[in-house]
Amino acid sequence: MEKITLLSEQLKRMRQMNKFYHEQFLIDVRYYFFISLVVLVVSFSQSKVFYLIPIVSLLGSVILAFHAYFLIFSRHYSEYLENKINKLLDSETLITHKLENKYFFPIKDKKIVVAKLGKDFSYFGFVTLFITFLGLAQYFYGMYNVFYVLGNDLFVIFMTIITLVTFIYGFYWFVNNEGEKRLQNEYE
Repeated sequence: MEKITLLSEQLKRMRQMNKFYHEQFLIDVRYYFFISLVVLVVSFSQSKVFYLIPIVSLLGSVILAFHAYFLIFSRHYSEYLENKINKLLDSETLITHKLENKYFFPIKDKKIVVAKLGKDFSYFGFVTLFITFLGLAQYFYGMYNVFYVLGNDLFVIFMTIITLVTFIYGFYWFVNNEGEKRLQNEYE
């Protein structure tokens, strides 16, 4: 089998992965939004439901970051494959990676998961930060009510520890670009 055919097949697979995880991300955003609304409404009459609010918020953020994890991988690998194919063709035939870097976010730059701050900030980044803000607001609303309405210090401490571990590892992986550094090492 020809080298360019093999690379093209791998590129097709990465584009399919990218499509799947974008679709799954959007499904899960709606799913967690619906669950969050239900939990929030029920909490107005059943105060013990406050316990569920930070759990749903934290789990939702981890699941959505998991989708971003695959999106970032497929974007990196797609760019690598497009560059390899372009080199074999001795032309800039495949430019999707360049368009994605300009329109969505630059894949190789430091970012908050998929939100690049600064001059390359995009609507994609805005939506990411918007969803993050709603999740944080929900999380803190739940934690506040568990602490002040239900008076459960142990739950707040437990959730804070889990949240800190999640945040620290997420920062290490996404903001520090750990995964992307690993990919770069494999490309070289």
